[in-house]
Amino acid sequence: MATSPPHKRARVETREADQSTQWAAEKPAIGTMEPDVGITQYLGRHPGFSGVLKQRYTDFCVNEITRSGEVLHVKHIPMQAPPRPPQPKKEHPNKGEEEFEIDEVTERQVAAMLGDECVLGLREVAKSGGSYETTKPFDDKDERAKLHQLIRKAYNSKIESKTTPEYTFQFAKFTANSGRNRGRDRGRNAALENLDPVVVDNMGSREAFTHFTIFKENKESMDACHIIAKFLRLKPKFVTIAGTKDRRGVTVQRASIAHTPVERLVSLNKAFRDIKLSDFRYEKEQIKLGDLCGNEFIITIRDVQLSTAGAQDVETVVNEALTSLKDTGFINYFGMQRFGTHSVPTHEIGIKLLQKRYQEAAQLLLSVQPLVVPESVAAREQYASDPDDIGSALKLMPRYCTAEVSILRGLEKSPHDWLGAIMQIPRNLRVMYVHAYQSFVWNTVVSERIAKFGLSVLEGDLVLDDAHKVSTYDAEDDFEEDVMDKPESAIARPITAEEINEGKFTIFDVVMPSPGFDVEYPVHPDLRASYERTMAKEGLSPYKMRHNVKEFSLSGSYRHVLVMPGNVEWWCRRYSDPLQQMVRTDLDTLRAREETGVEPSRVLCQEEIPAGDRLAVVLKLRMGPSQYATMALREVMKMETSRRGDMFDVKLFGTRDGQLVDVATATTEPATDSEFFQESEVKRKAAGAV
Repeated sequence: MATSPPHKRARVETREADQSTQWAAEKPAIGTMEPDVGITQYLGRHPGFSGVLKQRYTDFCVNEITRSGEVLHVKHIPMQAPPRPPQPKKEHPNKGEEEFEIDEVTERQVAAMLGDECVLGLREVAKSGGSYETTKPFDDKDERAKLHQLIRKAYNSKIESKTTPEYTFQFAKFTANSGRNRGRDRGRNAALENLDPVVVDNMGSREAFTHFTIFKENKESMDACHIIAKFLRLKPKFVTIAGTKDRRGVTVQRASIAHTPVERLVSLNKAFRDIKLSDFRYEKEQIKLGDLCGNEFIITIRDVQLSTAGAQDVETVVNEALTSLKDTGFINYFGMQRFGTHSVPTHEIGIKLLQKRYQEAAQLLLSVQPLVVPESVAAREQYASDPDDIGSALKLMPRYCTAEVSILRGLEKSPHDWLGAIMQIPRNLRVMYVHAYQSFVWNTVVSERIAKFGLSVLEGDLVLDDAHKVSTYDAEDDFEEDVMDKPESAIARPITAEEINEGKFTIFDVVMPSPGFDVEYPVHPDLRASYERTMAKEGLSPYKMRHNVKEFSLSGSYRHVLVMPGNVEWWCRRYSDPLQQMVRTDLDTLRAREETGVEPSRVLCQEEIPAGDRLAVVLKLRMGPSQYATMALREVMKMETSRRGDMFDVKLFGTRDGQLVDVATATTEPATDSEFFQESEVKRKAAGAV
């Protein structure tokens, strides 16, 4: 965990962001930029450097830190033991067991229409029974008919396909109910007998919840949970996690599932490609959002170069910058993830909701924008041309555009009921918009404070009152970001002049509130005026945060102005291959240990990497909940993080023949995340890179 900063610390210089060193100057600005959301200040005076982040998803590894302080690692990937020797089959008195083979040629046509992941689900249905449902709708009747025919041919009429009212597909094994139940019982008993002994020895006695570790590559946390639930034929709410993790990366986190025997979870490891489940244990309680102490990051920065010409060499600058991070920390801004990736940032929607201007909020979400999911453009243009024809726009809108689809469905049922349409959006997404506005205000006020007063502790600054700590966490107030926030200290008090003279507190102890009805604001008149001035621009007041819609009544919370990351380490590596892997994932480490019996290092040593002219920096650090790794990297590199919503890149990427193409170097990495490539392609075109 992060170490507590010393009470006495050298003075740290602050300065405005140097526009000449920002990536914004390298390419035309796309979407929301840092100053738009209040992020303007840096600590220290060390020079910055440029680099590429997330060129490979293995460049961003995240391991969750549990409530006990343990960094989660994959210790063992269980598979079912080899099958027992074949036993003589017992013939059914009325019907013999029928075997069939998959038509792989036709199955490839199915994969082209539904995707490889769906084919894995179909194979599981063919093998074990149960059911599987797609999420992609097929509005074309002829296309649906073709898919029904392909399914029958590929699986020899042994999988039944049905079309849902939403034009998605449901699949089930074509067999009588009694036969299906007998087959399920046989499979369950065999799984119990063949279960990996390592799992059996560690999972404990049977309880209501099964806890397990999820290892995933290039996939969002909630997507992984939904896939697990779908394969087990459960509702997604049965799978819970402590915190969301980045999509483009390799992450390890703890999860729980209700009323599910461990043998069913173990069997999924054969079906999944980018997800592995391990370290099972039965527990009485489920895992809830916020049940973590933070995350350990291992981040690879490639093609590191100096932002400006100078006498120092690049490795000297890197060491100076990372030493500064280790010794002085960074400003605890809410990162750009908080504000979305579309042209209209999430906090602007939040402003409209707090102003009770629901029609404007809904129309902003449906508006034609320069930067949106490409597949939604036709629907947005249709709505803009004929707002009364909701059905046509709804038919064109992709189902994964959750907010937009929810609003259109609400308007289709009750035209002009704008609040009703907004309330159709899932709760966690609705709440995200107003929370983003709180984050905007916090960022803006903190930037003004540091610009005016530096890192001095002021009379009237707030510190947490640990003697009166209460929980303000609402398990339903969750939404996606790089680290899940769990606010836990609801009471703060002002610092006195006497305490300042005694040197009792440093800037690392100071907190600032996000606006709400249940927080104290700083007593210092300049800080209080900053809140009032920032919110008055939108006709809002920090002292009037109750709302007639309960979910939009904001209680507020406290957040430290500066934070110190823990266990900061870094390595410089010279390389030539643009896609050279620098870090072993947990899965790589596990396989190497099983093969050699020796625990390899996570970071490859220079001897394992063919040397070249390129420089990579591998950074390892630990951060608490709701602390953004992007903001730590921004402080180190002195670079704008607005290039992408989830992480920033010096270079933009496109696609070519199913491969990720680096526009600058034309190197490739196999495509495993279609949404990432779609986002990159539209941004690349918008930037004029095509």
